[in-house]
Amino acid sequence: MALLATGRVFGWGGDGSGRVAPDTPEYCSTLKAPTSAVELNSRQEMISVTAGHGISLGITAQNRIVVWGANAAGIGGRLNSVALATPQLVENIADAHGIAAGEFSFGAIDSEGAVFTWGLNNEGALGRPTAHFNAIPGQVPGVPLSSQLVSGKGYMLALTRGGQLYAWGNNAAGQLGLGHLASVATPQPLPLQKKIRSVDAGATHTLAVTAEGDVLAWGSNHHGQLGQPTLRYSAVPSRVRLPSRVQAVAAGMHFSLALGVGGEVYAWGWNGHGQLGLSDTDDRHSAVRVPDLEHVRAIAAGETHAAALTPGGLLGWGNNASGQIGSASREQLLPNAFFALS
Repeated sequence: MALLATGRVFGWGGDGSGRVAPDTPEYCSTLKAPTSAVELNSRQEMISVTAGHGISLGITAQNRIVVWGANAAGIGGRLNSVALATPQLVENIADAHGIAAGEFSFGAIDSEGAVFTWGLNNEGALGRPTAHFNAIPGQVPGVPLSSQLVSGKGYMLALTRGGQLYAWGNNAAGQLGLGHLASVATPQPLPLQKKIRSVDAGATHTLAVTAEGDVLAWGSNHHGQLGQPTLRYSAVPSRVRLPSRVQAVAAGMHFSLALGVGGEVYAWGWNGHGQLGLSDTDDRHSAVRVPDLEHVRAIAAGETHAAALTPGGLLGWGNNASGQIGSASREQLLPNAFFALS
């Protein structure tokens, strides 16, 4: 998804991009991945968007949350099965400030800093006592006023206004950072000594940027996504060795990206689809600078692809099986320009 300064939204790839699915699936033919962007079918100006696993969320200029995409688990009590190309209003949350989209669980923060969640509550993914399946939006108790919310595969983390992290949900790989591997159904504070500036959640690992510009990582490490060469996982945050301070991080499925303060990008972890942007498909267990990426303003990581916003345009690399990087090739091993958006 891309949000233009005008409030218009463009999407590309699979479900959640805003594409209208064909009425009759072509079961006997090979599905060709679309490679062009489409404008979201919405009459409302957007101020924020986020892409989940087949489901996307947006915040309108009126600070209301809308949702679109396809998800067999439903969308917060709306329907048992949903397939939408046009954004639909999410009830029970007014004056939204932030949003988070996962695979089956979703969340939001309102202007006061209260955290709300909805969707599938397997292993406590919603952080509140509610229905196991397709729960409607409701406030998460026990979390201080927050400024950011992120969603991984069955777990969430909230960053409080004071720079503290709270985590809940699936914890099989230690992705909650609580020092153990037990899942928790109620939000728990991470025992961190440093204030956190931003956080991002991958499938089973988490990245955070401290106030000093260091990167902390925890959770699964079976592809080196924590930047540690020997650990299988870490249930406690550990510092990633990087050559410079960092302003932002992005966590994909088993791989990690960091944006340096000078606009350079570092990558490490799983590289099976070239999602590290290093011209090969070899995993990296320590951070490596992505070549030919300079003056980057923002980074993003999908499941197996990545993107960077530069003064010259939007660049993408990695897996393109569903047209998620907008090029003709199935995989892109180096950052390459997306199509023009206007």
